[in-house]
Amino acid sequence: MNSSTTQRPLFQRIVSHLFALSTVLFMVGGLVIVVGQLAMIIVGDGDRAQSIADSLGPYVFGISTVAGLFAFVLSYFKRTGGEPRVE
Repeated sequence: MNSSTTQRPLFQRIVSHLFALSTVLFMVGGLVIVVGQLAMIIVGDGDRAQSIADSLGPYVFGISTVAGLFAFVLSYFKRTGGEPRVE
């Protein structure tokens, strides 16, 4: 069996890995925001809770946008097994 028929194209593999990385980063960033705000609310520092969201939010939302764009690009690749795509 030819190895080129069983492997995904290089571009698809790169985009897939970048999608996974950006998804993990924005999930971790969101968790940091939520846990940080929760901690600040518990200690009664509402101003700092707001500043956590204000300072980290644009970066986390930017990374989530990048993850969405990678997901959009990945939707154009053919599926290589599993169940057929239903549209």
